[in-house]
Amino acid sequence: MGYILLALFLIIAILCYLEDYIRKYQKSLFFLIGLVLIFVAGFREIGLDPDSENYEYTFQNYFKNGTDEMIEPSFLLISYILGLFTDNVHMLFLIYAIFGVSLKMFAFRKMSEFYFVPLLCYISFYYVLHDLTQIRAGVVSGIFLCTLPLIAENKKKIAFFILLGASLIHYSSLILLPVLFLNNKPFCKKTTILFLCAIPLGYVVYYAGGSILMNPSLPFIGNKLAIYQAAVEKGKMTVGINIFDPLHIMSIMLFYYLFLFKDTLTKLCSNFPILLKTSAIGLSLYSAFAFLPVLALRTSQLYCIVNILLYTYILYTFKQKWIGISFVLIISLLLLYVSIPHYGLGMMIILN
Repeated sequence: MGYILLALFLIIAILCYLEDYIRKYQKSLFFLIGLVLIFVAGFREIGLDPDSENYEYTFQNYFKNGTDEMIEPSFLLISYILGLFTDNVHMLFLIYAIFGVSLKMFAFRKMSEFYFVPLLCYISFYYVLHDLTQIRAGVVSGIFLCTLPLIAENKKKIAFFILLGASLIHYSSLILLPVLFLNNKPFCKKTTILFLCAIPLGYVVYYAGGSILMNPSLPFIGNKLAIYQAAVEKGKMTVGINIFDPLHIMSIMLFYYLFLFKDTLTKLCSNFPILLKTSAIGLSLYSAFAFLPVLALRTSQLYCIVNILLYTYILYTFKQKWIGISFVLIISLLLLYVSIPHYGLGMMIILN
């Protein structure tokens, strides 16, 4: 699988440099790559990633043996319908891949003028994390990206019901509801100060500590988080989080780099303000919730899905496009370095 990912990465990287010369074939190649990504995610080998064996067991045995595990209604419905025809879990993977990959690619086309640069950022990390591993969260992250333009257009009621409905796919979508309080207005003096301070504030919250979020009485997520945390403490599940992790620090540096160009990028990219604000929330939550690693990783990863598009906008900060592409390529290579070995999730949550 690692070789397949590397081959796709190299092909997409080459297409990034050739994009201006192959305009006639952009849509066809974009569509073809999407099909390949769906096929790879749908028919990957069981046991190659941290979650596939768990999915297979649940898919084949949930209705036979019964369980007290809280599983989202959509997963049960899809599993039940597919179970009438087959016990091959790859059909389940394929359905989630179709929605997860397609929704993200739709969002890329809506919020970026580039075809292949967003794909480069996507396949280097989030494709592996979400669409090859946390498949339910993968669909939710795609839905989330698609709702951001609605929020930017102040169609917040529609976005609210979409995110609420997404909780049927994965309860983590409820964590995304605070984004409804954001807007797409250009940064003024107050919002500039607020979002500049958001990430340092996350570190302050971490060092202040907290335990309320581990309360099992919290609806939907409290009990699951408590179970995850207990598993970590007993050594049954490994979750490592370092608030000064080099990858996290790199993300913070890129956030502030983009912030320097906020006025220019706001003029060039209509959805830039809300994407940058969303990224600020994700990066701050990583450190703020680090005392509960499961929550920190899940929330931060969902919010920071917008970094795929934000890193694409880095191209606008260079006069020569090829230099911008090369800069993004280096970032993507670093992300790929993290994600390829064992899907790069040995340090992250292994239950979905």
